[in-house]
Amino acid sequence: MQLSIEQIITIIASVITLLLLIFAVDWRYFRDWIVVFLFKSVLDLAVSSPTVELKLIKYPVRLLPHFYDTSILFELWVFPVLCILYNQVTREKGIGPIIAYAMLFSAGITAIEYPLELYTKLITYLKWSWFTTFCTLTITFLTSRAFIAFFRWGCKHFEENQK
Repeated sequence: MQLSIEQIITIIASVITLLLLIFAVDWRYFRDWIVVFLFKSVLDLAVSSPTVELKLIKYPVRLLPHFYDTSILFELWVFPVLCILYNQVTREKGIGPIIAYAMLFSAGITAIEYPLELYTKLITYLKWSWFTTFCTLTITFLTSRAFIAFFRWGCKHFEENQK
């Protein structure tokens, strides 16, 4: 059995993401990263499903195609882990670096996605563009950063009120 280029890319993305999760994540902040991962997964599914249903993007080759029209590998695995790394890098940063890193991470993902759109069947832009990808990724990185800041504030606030 010979693997297609899409299957090879899927395996490589899965393995690299797992290695990043194991070796690059600072697990002293386990609670924060679990919250980021789950928040990001829910947000991605909530945004990506309508995007596919509105026929803006299509994922011709994807995992579990009978159950999901979206790329669950990206939405539920790769992007949430990258979001953990983004939040880890910006954990002690001010607003300027937070925005800059969101744009940098988004540019990196877009730089990988655009050739995938051109040369594979993993993603097809219908009424979409690389710039739309860049903007939506940046917004979702910033949204996750705002959410974890709110989560940390809430934990600290309610912990102090119980003493």
